[in-house]
Amino acid sequence: MPDSDAYAKSLLHFVKVKGVSLRERSLPHWDWVEERRRERVWPYEKALLGRVGGTVNGADEFFEKCGEFVNFSSQDYLGLAGRAEMQESVVEAMRQYGVHSAGSPVLTGRNPLMASLEDKLCDRLGTEACVIFPTGWAAGFGVLAGLVREDDTVVLDSLSHNCLQEGARHATRTVRKFPHNDELALREILKEERNKNGKGGLFVVIESLYSMDSDSPDLKQMLAIARENEAIVIIDIAHDFGSMGKQGLGLLESLDLGGDRPDAIVGSFSKTFGTNGGFIACDRIVRQYLAAYSPPHIFSNAISPMQSAVALRAMDLAFSSEGDRLREQLHGNVLKLRNLFERSGAVVSGIPSPIVPVFVGEETLARRVSREIFNRGLLANLVEFPAVPRGRARFRFQVMATHGPQEIEQAAGIMQASTEAAA
Repeated sequence: MPDSDAYAKSLLHFVKVKGVSLRERSLPHWDWVEERRRERVWPYEKALLGRVGGTVNGADEFFEKCGEFVNFSSQDYLGLAGRAEMQESVVEAMRQYGVHSAGSPVLTGRNPLMASLEDKLCDRLGTEACVIFPTGWAAGFGVLAGLVREDDTVVLDSLSHNCLQEGARHATRTVRKFPHNDELALREILKEERNKNGKGGLFVVIESLYSMDSDSPDLKQMLAIARENEAIVIIDIAHDFGSMGKQGLGLLESLDLGGDRPDAIVGSFSKTFGTNGGFIACDRIVRQYLAAYSPPHIFSNAISPMQSAVALRAMDLAFSSEGDRLREQLHGNVLKLRNLFERSGAVVSGIPSPIVPVFVGEETLARRVSREIFNRGLLANLVEFPAVPRGRARFRFQVMATHGPQEIEQAAGIMQASTEAAA
């Protein structure tokens, strides 16, 4: 088994740096990446040479090795990004509003398209108000940076997205994590933190669909546990909003009408709605506070008129009879891919969702598999330590409604052959 740095080390080896110049401080990481490149086990920064689709023209990071690939690495769950309606919406918005917002949302960056998008999100999510952010990451960071103060406590699921973890660390000195989806552990931590700080803010941060394991919490139970300790609940719905559920609302559909709901709902347009951008849906009093105190909202340019137009058109499609059809097609594709993997002996986790995590295990093997799948014409994203626990490396297949049966079969076949060749 290889024991070189290409296989033995991870990003954590290069967090602590030495030296006075940027070059000196960055050189050890450069050397490690170069060794992985020589071994052809650096699977990141691949490029598409055309539009997103199930089969694409792709290339390595230097555009040196180009070819046709079966593509399970893109986030376009309903396959909306390439539709003519999206392109038409861009042209229409460009003609009326130009190509640039040219300002922060608090300083003339808003336009009628962005205001309509806010209204549409409120209507769909049942909230009073909405704040639009330049990216989903900015929304996740911004909800905590804007609402949490240094004497407050944030309690996160251990698999919370990087934007939520970074936002929590930025906002407060007291950040606790509970084991993934562990309700008993959450209850104990909340009780302990509330006893320490009887009147301070206590925030619970969870997701509706976790992108590494493709699983969900019991939302009703999580809300009940939080309320026992007067905790504020923030949920990130980036991955299942629009793509899952009979109404396209994902896990939120598990809540009773008129019952308890999260205090703030964070989401992204980049997974299902064909463009960049993120949002926070909440009540109007909270929205006013966020608009004044969330740094990515105040100090970033607003999303462009084109992005607002695409998100609006995508929402119209996603929450129509066509959206119902696409969700059903997506679900069928997900089941087919999961079934093929399971029949081949692969370990697949979670519930059927647009994310299909295929576990490989040790980083050494996973890196070799990454080389094999690329050589055989498959794009799928390797997730390795420290993004996931050591020894739990996996390939995250991202399924689209527009994947055809042949592409699904090709992907499963290439993955199986590549794993066997790398073993």
